[in-house]
Amino acid sequence: MAAVYLHIGAPKTATSTLQSMLAGNYKQLLAQGVLYPKLLRHGDAHHTLVCDLIQAYQGHTMADLWYGERARGEAWSDLQREIAQHQSGIDKIVLSSELFFGQTQRLEDMIADIRGRLAGHELKVVVYLRRQDELYSSFFNQDVKGARQWAHNAYQFYQTHQIFQHDYDELLGIWSRGVGRENVVIRPYESAQWVGGNIIEDFCSVTGIEPLATKPVAANEGLGPTQLYTKLCLNRVGYDKGENEGVLRLLQRVYPEQPVKGCIYVHRGLYRKYRSDWIKVNKRLSDEYLAGVPLFTDPIPPPEKMALYQPELAQILDCLLALYSHFDGVIEREHRNLFARAMMLILAEKDLWDEFGPERSQTLMRWL
Repeated sequence: MAAVYLHIGAPKTATSTLQSMLAGNYKQLLAQGVLYPKLLRHGDAHHTLVCDLIQAYQGHTMADLWYGERARGEAWSDLQREIAQHQSGIDKIVLSSELFFGQTQRLEDMIADIRGRLAGHELKVVVYLRRQDELYSSFFNQDVKGARQWAHNAYQFYQTHQIFQHDYDELLGIWSRGVGRENVVIRPYESAQWVGGNIIEDFCSVTGIEPLATKPVAANEGLGPTQLYTKLCLNRVGYDKGENEGVLRLLQRVYPEQPVKGCIYVHRGLYRKYRSDWIKVNKRLSDEYLAGVPLFTDPIPPPEKMALYQPELAQILDCLLALYSHFDGVIEREHRNLFARAMMLILAEKDLWDEFGPERSQTLMRWL
């Protein structure tokens, strides 16, 4: 029977790029005996497989956005049906969803269910790991930017987000016990270690797929320092998640800014503790899975080499003035009330009343 390669992420490791490549080459892959199932897909990934397991074993009702027009509870049946349709012409099946990586609650039961539904198939788990400091920074920025609308500080984010509740070695230990350590393939999210220096070539090499046309990894740039602080304040005053893209586009258009690079969002003492823990985790992974070869060639930088995230008051004021000018000079009033509330919060938090000016402040009050 066909070997199954279960790509579980992790998040922020070009998963969307890989999924787009696989979905876009569906027919070409079939021609070489590789099935990237489409009956259960919503978009390019296989998130519905994970969503159905979460609902079955964790009791959470997953949001409609994960399903689109797909029916709930039928993903694994759809998968088995599609495998049966092609079983005589395939020797590999590739499944991909980074949602697998974030699961720990009843994960052992979920893996046992997966093995039962894929009985008779050799099961390989493929995971790309991003250096923890980069994952933390990128994920925090993205969750402030995105529809999750994170509204609190980075410390609270790290302490509460499910993806950081278990270290890499702990999570992969559960998968290893479920499928066998020899069947867990760990790859670094580090271009210097990829086959051909390209993650698509690397993934093809890992899964034994014949090389496919590569393309640049789709950039999902984070917010700039002032944009990030402003978006946090927008998230704090609150608005419908369905409006997130429109609000974000407006902010980025009115106040363009280069993304934050190479900084830490918590104080250096706390980052030092995190770094110490991450180094120990990576050493354990190296010893357990990689025969002592370091997981990452670039070491996690010490706090002394990292800049602290500190948006400058002058830039915050510039952003406020730019937003004020936008809403004061256009007839379109969409999102004006929301931005006025966030701007009032910023003025109070940063004590910029005098610099902003009483007349403008009074105008903000009228917009509320």
